[in-house]
Amino acid sequence: MFNNNKTKMKILNKWPMSILAFVILFIIYIFTVAPDVTFTDAGELAGVCSTLGIAHPTGYPLFAILGHLWTKLPLPFSQIYLLNLFAAFTTAMAMMFFFHINYLIFVFINREFLKKNRKKSDTFRKSSQQKSTADIKEFREQSVSELTICLISFFNALGFGLSRTAWDLSNSIEVYSLQLLMINLIIFSFLKAILAEKKNEKFFFTTALLIGLGFSNHMTTLLVLPAVTFMFFKKTNQPFDFSSENFKQFFILLIPVVIGLSLYIYLPLRAATIPEFNWGGVSRNWDKFLYHISGKQYQVWMFTGTDAIVKNLGIFLNSLQFELAFVGFIPLVVGIYKSFIYSKEIFFFILLLVLGCLAYSLNYSIHDINTYFITAYFGIFLFIGIGLYSIVRKWGKELAFIVLIPLFNGFLNYSECDKSKDYLVPEYTRILTENLKPNAILISSQWDYLCSAFWYKQKVEGCRSDVVMIEKELLRRTWYMNQLRRWYPGTTVACDKELNSFLEELELFESGLDYNPLIIQSRFIRAINCFIDKYYGKRPIYITLELLQSREDSEIGAGYEKIPEGFAFRLEKERKPYPVSVNKINVDKFIKSFKSKEDHLVGGIVDLASFNLANIGRYALVTGQVETAKKAFGLSLKVNPDNETAGEGLRQLESSRKKEK
Repeated sequence: MFNNNKTKMKILNKWPMSILAFVILFIIYIFTVAPDVTFTDAGELAGVCSTLGIAHPTGYPLFAILGHLWTKLPLPFSQIYLLNLFAAFTTAMAMMFFFHINYLIFVFINREFLKKNRKKSDTFRKSSQQKSTADIKEFREQSVSELTICLISFFNALGFGLSRTAWDLSNSIEVYSLQLLMINLIIFSFLKAILAEKKNEKFFFTTALLIGLGFSNHMTTLLVLPAVTFMFFKKTNQPFDFSSENFKQFFILLIPVVIGLSLYIYLPLRAATIPEFNWGGVSRNWDKFLYHISGKQYQVWMFTGTDAIVKNLGIFLNSLQFELAFVGFIPLVVGIYKSFIYSKEIFFFILLLVLGCLAYSLNYSIHDINTYFITAYFGIFLFIGIGLYSIVRKWGKELAFIVLIPLFNGFLNYSECDKSKDYLVPEYTRILTENLKPNAILISSQWDYLCSAFWYKQKVEGCRSDVVMIEKELLRRTWYMNQLRRWYPGTTVACDKELNSFLEELELFESGLDYNPLIIQSRFIRAINCFIDKYYGKRPIYITLELLQSREDSEIGAGYEKIPEGFAFRLEKERKPYPVSVNKINVDKFIKSFKSKEDHLVGGIVDLASFNLANIGRYALVTGQVETAKKAFGLSLKVNPDNETAGEGLRQLESSRKKEK
């Protein structure tokens, strides 16, 4: 398409501009990245990367290895902040390759227009006098300059990079930021093979290898396969090719896929060395390995019915305004229509990326579903890019329009995506653990807010190494018994009989054999209560609020008094008033960390902190500790002014004071 001079210009325009997009986004991400551990799996994953361990299913070996290598960078930061920067880096890198994907598509469209209109050009020159001004303009609009193509690619990459979900991925350590990079690498390599003027077969092998590596990071790599398979057999401007030769090539390409997938060998090899974080204990046997990499425990949330589809579809449609900054809907509609006109293959390729993602994610019943829409958002922004290209091609003087989406997205999403002062999870964890007595045993299932973060804080940063934390829900997994025994030597010995009895039934459950749900539940409760009964009087025993609120857990610690202490409840046998205090609870930094409670995780941790403080107030009020009650209710309302329990408590105190007068 280009002569030598134009080829040089193409290189000068393309690579510096894509690198500039990376640099701009990386700098923005650095300013908004979280300073510490965040919600859900962040603490566990940070621990896995820091110690080169095994993560929760499906193991994510590529993520664990690359994350561990990243922690070896000689930078003066904490491990968690360094790993949060890893998320920022991989997200910015993803957008650099997104630039090139846009570029490849636009160059292909340009080339196809030139081919289709070559004859029209000759006819035009021979009979130009017979052409109207509109005809002349129509012809001149067919070609877009190299620099303009780069500019559209640049601003569309910035627009996608500043969309809410992509920006969120950049702020804290998770597997999804690396997965976004893998998606972009796969599509970039594949389009290099498909859309290049001169076919380069090596890019098919590169794509296949990247697909295998993508699976070794996250199984949602599966979502790109319908689009890739379609285009492999259809290609562009050709009928479907189901020839034996094409099938032969397709099956040969499975070899590099398997090579990429072979990275999963890391899991049993590393697990056999007993790393600090050894989720799944996959070196035990083949069944445990398959159980882990298949994510079998999460399959209960997949394809659960129409309620999940309706709910997730609502989340997806509502989120689009923050992904497209409102103005993006215009080029989106134009892009969908024009991509079908320009190239039906490109249209269906992108459409399959979007629909393939939605077919899976809409059927997945988890609370952090937005991240699973990222492949759909990727496809939507490709449509937007084509729409911007079409608008510029038709109205070249309106080039400034391409700047609007990144500008609007930056303005619309900055406040929500700025996590630079977000200490919600570390502060919640600090307050809870600082108020535990020495050598405490803590039983909790607050994975999103506490347990995952405490794993990192305790095992990497050495925080409260005297505390034994038992994650109640993980106790339902056979591998967790061994981790408890390694992390807290000697602590489980007193309950080995109960644990082994429970383990027998648990093995039947994990192996898919017949088990009695009543027996397994009763042995589960017995094992937890064993820790409480055997260590009562020797070590302080604590549980967290959700165990008190759940009917299923009502037998845990039954017969014990629950004394609110910080953000946990200490178990006591003797029924008498116990002194409580809020003097060691400082919520100022916690309060400064949230702007709104719209996010369900933010709302959840804020409500939980406020309820815990209100519970201290209620207990203090009932036991005659008036000043403590007043302080506790005040702190509760400081965290959440809408807490009715705290508000009612203060009204009771005020009413009592007036009566005394």
